[in-house]
Amino acid sequence: MPTWTKWALFAAGAVALAAIPFWLQLARPFSGPAMVIAILAWVAVYTAYMFVGTARLKGGKIGPVMKRYRRRLVVSMLAYTAALLGSLSLFRGAHLDGPLLWIVAAAPAVPILGVLLAMGLYLKEEPDEFERRIHVEAMLWGLGAVLAVTTVWGFLSNANVVPAPPLFLVFPLFCLAWGFSQPFIRRRYQ
Repeated sequence: MPTWTKWALFAAGAVALAAIPFWLQLARPFSGPAMVIAILAWVAVYTAYMFVGTARLKGGKIGPVMKRYRRRLVVSMLAYTAALLGSLSLFRGAHLDGPLLWIVAAAPAVPILGVLLAMGLYLKEEPDEFERRIHVEAMLWGLGAVLAVTTVWGFLSNANVVPAPPLFLVFPLFCLAWGFSQPFIRRRYQ
């Protein structure tokens, strides 16, 4: 099977797995501890899929820059999961107001800033210009997807056709488009 096909299948699997939190948020099939367990299970499965899958696609040859990126990403995503679950628990169990409400509401965004930092450091540290080019171009596709979806959704929302867009889903949409575009970008260079 050609390499680009493997990357495309991997990206399709990543997109399918990444759709689960959207579904969990919108459909709300679980509540309370069951939702926490579902989120933790999803984080474990998604992380394993991404790490094992990319390692296999690269033939087990992952350089030190990618290892550092992965380590930073895991730390940030674990912090995000903990902050998200903690803030959701506090919202359900306590009456918050004033500055504490702001802090608890913004807490899950702080680790996402860590993910952005990890992405930037990866681009800065990656010595392979080809890999950097692919990631930058994929990020541009991710940005384009975010701008397209949020612009259309925003206008539909202004006309009261759909509800206001959930802004916390902008970053996951960017990551999905970034990841999904990479095999197609790589395909052009084969």
